[in-house]
Amino acid sequence: MTAERVDCLIVGGGAAGLTAAVYLARYRRRLVVVDAGRSRLNWIPRSRNVPGFPEGIEGPELLQRLRAHAARYEVPVVQGCVQGLGGRDGAFEVQLEGRVLRARKLLLATGARDVEPELPGLEPGLAAGNVRYCPVCDGFETQRQRVAVLGKEVHGLRESLFVAGFDNQVTWLAMGSQQDVPPRELARLRERGVLIADQMPLHIHCEPGQGVVVEMADGCRLTFDVLYPALGLAHASELALALGAEAEEDGQLRVDERLQTTVPGLYAAGDVAAGLNQISVAYGHAAIAATAIHNSL
Repeated sequence: MTAERVDCLIVGGGAAGLTAAVYLARYRRRLVVVDAGRSRLNWIPRSRNVPGFPEGIEGPELLQRLRAHAARYEVPVVQGCVQGLGGRDGAFEVQLEGRVLRARKLLLATGARDVEPELPGLEPGLAAGNVRYCPVCDGFETQRQRVAVLGKEVHGLRESLFVAGFDNQVTWLAMGSQQDVPPRELARLRERGVLIADQMPLHIHCEPGQGVVVEMADGCRLTFDVLYPALGLAHASELALALGAEAEEDGQLRVDERLQTTVPGLYAAGDVAAGLNQISVAYGHAAIAATAIHNSL
């Protein structure tokens, strides 16, 4: 099979991948975007901290705008997943379904996915906006409300402290992990007035006008306005790791100031790259990485 040659192949069609595509297209580079259709933008009911949208914007609408922006420059987008990846800087080879691409540079914008709690009733809460995943994005909207943070050990504790900074009535649903947290950390919760419920949650009910009701293993029913699962992220870094790229403990790829990974010619942008998981950060990553790729070519 004859390989098609491009300057850069972008894997991922979310905020980082499409922004980088616009930059590279405007640099008049030959590129292709491979999009598996799994952008986390699809799961955002409305974000109010995306610059330029003071009234907020729904995630799917923002994704559609980004796609239209890339289409304005006739960026080729292949729907599907990468099935094989090899080669080296200047001659990466990417296998798609029925197609082989040879790219001088690679940019991974494969993102991450939230680790979901294995609890019945989660999806209706997400649809209603009572279950949320990003207090950095929308903690402002939860001010002076009853908020629960569902997460184990220090990770859940620290997110509880962060949410408490919005003057909320916060309860940490510790999932039986309270005993594994150092006493000095628990003291920080007491100082901020954060309550602790250490029983395991069994079920979530999202009741219109009543928020989220969490049924606990001891039979208690706890009611909140907002529930934040805080079980971490699974970063989609497998393709880079297979090429020998280094990653942090949580799977985020190690990158330099130009967003190049430890593998020459392989770049990463957005949530898969080490840094804060935010749409605005993805935009910035994409601009830096795309410009570095262009200059290196």
